[in-house]
Amino acid sequence: MAERRTKQNKLVDPVYNNYWEGGIEYVETEPGADTFMPSGRRVQVDPRTRKPILVKGKQVELETIAPGWNDDPAQVAADAAAQAEFETDYQGDPSMVPGGERADGSFQPGVFIENDDFYVKPVKPADADTAADDANGNSKYTTSVDEQSNTVWTVNPSYDPTKKLTTPIDTKAATDATEAAATAISDLNDAFAVVDDLVAAYGLDAELATFIKSEMGTAQSRTSIAMKIREQPAYKTRFPAMATRIKAKLPALTEFQYMQLERDYRTAMQAANLPATFSDKPDDFAALIAGDVSVAELQSRVGLAESALATANQDTVSQLQTLYDIPKGSLTAYFLDPGAAKNIFEQNRRFEAAGLSATAMNAGGLGTGLMRGTAEQLQNEDIAQAALAQAIDSRKGLTGELLGSAALSLDEIALGEFNMDAETSTKVRRQVETRTAGSRGRSGALFTGEGVTSLGEAT
Repeated sequence: MAERRTKQNKLVDPVYNNYWEGGIEYVETEPGADTFMPSGRRVQVDPRTRKPILVKGKQVELETIAPGWNDDPAQVAADAAAQAEFETDYQGDPSMVPGGERADGSFQPGVFIENDDFYVKPVKPADADTAADDANGNSKYTTSVDEQSNTVWTVNPSYDPTKKLTTPIDTKAATDATEAAATAISDLNDAFAVVDDLVAAYGLDAELATFIKSEMGTAQSRTSIAMKIREQPAYKTRFPAMATRIKAKLPALTEFQYMQLERDYRTAMQAANLPATFSDKPDDFAALIAGDVSVAELQSRVGLAESALATANQDTVSQLQTLYDIPKGSLTAYFLDPGAAKNIFEQNRRFEAAGLSATAMNAGGLGTGLMRGTAEQLQNEDIAQAALAQAIDSRKGLTGELLGSAALSLDEIALGEFNMDAETSTKVRRQVETRTAGSRGRSGALFTGEGVTSLGEAT
């Protein structure tokens, strides 16, 4: 009987249709198939012959394991994520494919090899159209067409700008050797040109291109080099929000998606005629990207910032600064900061509360507005600025002291007039009654910030 071997050249037992390796039995996945997988049986094996040890004609069984390959789910998930990151060519072929084929035709997790079918489009050298011929009339590059009808530029092996006119060497051996060297140089130069173009397109520091080129000279996969690139200071400076998003467990972004967000943010800001300093460097967008702010949300914030700058009077601006500690002259920056302004509704609420405080300040004539809590309470109750102005104007006499009658604050008048606090409402009513009674039967001096303003009326 002819011996039977697997694709991995393992000798198959003709009786049991199995083979042993490392003390583990491998059985057919189906009768007559050329694929095998672990059965879960384990026995002692002779280290010299690699065959099971027989004791009294029986194999020495060890503790069984689960059948199959028992792949680590975390590794399988990591493989799937890695494959999604691999570059694809025009046909959709990835740059890396699974490697380490196993006995049943599946692949070992964590092993990837370069895809021979992956197509890399040739890059035109920067000096292809400008390089002068050498003294012998040789051009720097020769061109050909690849299988995708794309032009390929190859360094001319006869090109030497340092030498004077010489008689060409016409020997086949020399030509073959030179062409081989030229091909190697051309491939490396093309790869380096691609690196330079990508680094420039991504707005990265040129030093990173030098690092990438040095790594390309080592025996590493593209994925390994890509991981090292993302740890470089120049990369972190260019894409500062990447690490922040990972820590916040937000969805990962590719460099292309990151740059697209930057472009969309910049377009929204420029459309609103915001100063160029808002969108001229990566740090301007880092907080927005790290905060997972959508372009639509940014446009809403820009619109609110424009409205604030266009319509807010100086009293409202002053109250925004007083109540919410907004730096002077930074209203626009405030509304575009995802850390300071949690959402659009909160921004609107604060803006309206500041307007109410400014209204109270003008109506009361005291030079100060409402306390933050009072302004926000009035805003929550949808009290209009006109209604607040009328209420304070009608009661502003209560803000001055009379003999025997203490002054009320603007906050007390506002809360009392709109019955937003029972105790304060009672206090305002009693003050009105007291002063009304006093004006009918008693004289009194009114104390204000300017001193004694009147002595009242004698009856």
